[in-house]
Amino acid sequence: KYSLDNEHEEPVAGWGSSTMASSSSPSSTIPDEVEQFIDIGSDKKVRAVVLPVENCKTKTGVILTHGAGGDLDEEQITLLSLELAKQGLVSMRFTYKAPILDKRVEVYKKVVKWLLEQKYGVERVIVGGRSMGARAVLELTSDESLKEQVCGGLCLSYPLHKDASSKSDLRNSAFSTVLSPLFFASGTKDPMCQQEVMKNAIKTIPSKVELLWIDGANHSGMPKRKRQEEFEVPDYFHSVVAWVCEQAEQPFKPELATNNDPGAVPVASMMAKRRRDIGDDSRAKREYDTAAAVLCRK
Repeated sequence: KYSLDNEHEEPVAGWGSSTMASSSSPSSTIPDEVEQFIDIGSDKKVRAVVLPVENCKTKTGVILTHGAGGDLDEEQITLLSLELAKQGLVSMRFTYKAPILDKRVEVYKKVVKWLLEQKYGVERVIVGGRSMGARAVLELTSDESLKEQVCGGLCLSYPLHKDASSKSDLRNSAFSTVLSPLFFASGTKDPMCQQEVMKNAIKTIPSKVELLWIDGANHSGMPKRKRQEEFEVPDYFHSVVAWVCEQAEQPFKPELATNNDPGAVPVASMMAKRRRDIGDDSRAKREYDTAAAVLCRK
């Protein structure tokens, strides 16, 4: 469920409770991830992975990026990228860790330009990000020079304020100049996005806005699991993916969602569990980054 107006009447349930469908259910193939290193100038490159789609019917691609201190293997954007690819959309995510918003925006623009120049059949993009990445999304969707290339913005766990005690110091300077439709998804327990403050803030956005509240989720945007080893794609992903498909003029196929696809959960589960198990071991993280594309192909 998601609202067509500016707010959601009741929070979306957190983790899905549906059981896996039988083998006769429609299934989809997750494409191979293609690792890329994109030149951003000054002899610097950013790592990206693309999930290409053969015979792509829509000309719209989706780009996702992480929050401050994260990377392209963050669980939320990794799993969302897989879900989008199964719907027939070219999806891409990239890592750029500079803690300065202007630099994040500058690099994001270069990534958009790079994707549009590749042979993936993409002519316009929906830009997405979580936390600080979502702040960059607001800047891109407000950029007059990108209005022909950017057709929507997806903001996951938008950090409207620093914490629960700083609700008067809002990060909403770009709200009044947004040119593209936006979709916000935040947790009901996110201290950086109090519900009433957010509902009032989005009233200044001139474009169409949809706001979804994830019941029980904090700033991670991923609802708490009942057990540490439990894995299931959250129900709210369906609303997010349906909105993206609408902006891309691509029919949404709920039967291809992971909760109904016996072949997709093991891949996504392995990726997410592996990332959690790594913890703070930097060497293991580098090894995981190297093996991520291979894991997705198994």
